[in-house]
Amino acid sequence: MKPSIKTYKSEDFRKEYLNDDPELNRLFEKSIVDFFCLRVEDLIEGVLKPIKPSREESHTIIYITEGSYKTKIGFEEYTVEAGNVLVIQAGTVFSVEHIITKNKGFTCHFHPDLLEGRFGNRSLVSEFEFLEVGHPSVVNVDHHSKGAVDNVFERLVREFRSVDKPNPQIIQSYLYALLSELNVLFGLNSYKERNSFIRIVSKLKSLAHTHAQKNLKVSDFAELMNLSPNHLNKAVKAITTNSASQLIDEVKMIESKYLLYQSDLSISEISFEMGFSDPSYFTRFFKKKEGIAPSEFRKMIEKS
Repeated sequence: MKPSIKTYKSEDFRKEYLNDDPELNRLFEKSIVDFFCLRVEDLIEGVLKPIKPSREESHTIIYITEGSYKTKIGFEEYTVEAGNVLVIQAGTVFSVEHIITKNKGFTCHFHPDLLEGRFGNRSLVSEFEFLEVGHPSVVNVDHHSKGAVDNVFERLVREFRSVDKPNPQIIQSYLYALLSELNVLFGLNSYKERNSFIRIVSKLKSLAHTHAQKNLKVSDFAELMNLSPNHLNKAVKAITTNSASQLIDEVKMIESKYLLYQSDLSISEISFEMGFSDPSYFTRFFKKKEGIAPSEFRKMIEKS
């Protein structure tokens, strides 16, 4: 029986994976519950061991300024390069197999209640969709936003390390500023990604029409487009909600209907023309997609 994935409270996670450092303990003890913001280099040397697949009740935002960082979120592995921000949403399953101690940057950790509860505004928080499980996890900080993002992280670290207990209102204000900057970046990233996906779908449709007479699979089209089958499927689903295989079949149906309507070829000849080795396979394929057999479709067209 596989061990269940553990969900940690912040304090329990620190006890499990961080050294018992007196200075860090002092900072955590005086801080707001389930909040901290530190430089990566100040925290990472205290990590005791690789992190097994786990969940946390809090959000974690990691901003790498030097080096790179690898983590798995769900089943997908991410490499976070310098200039990237990684968001590990509360409730997300994540793991880290190798701890690299040469990285620099910032890590900010906060419970949703800090924004949504006593000090927060629930309607504002709902705007930050990237904090929801399943949304994109990595975004690049462009040169236009770098100054603002760096500045907010510096202020959060300063407030966390202050002699007095961090002020919740100040922390909240800085967090909103940071999340607003990231919201813009994720929005730009989504816009660029969508445009890229639209181009991929357009190219696939064109290739599917060109090669409609061949019995090509999704992997064949992916190779023609220099993409992985997974990325091709992701693009098609994002734009059409269908899989790449369904889109290819739709194009094959369009070409089949064209031949049934415009040519004098027999059903058998059309089936071979469309890449089917057996006319009965073609009939089953057509009926599954259209609800009627190709012979019935031809008769219906002739009557109209």
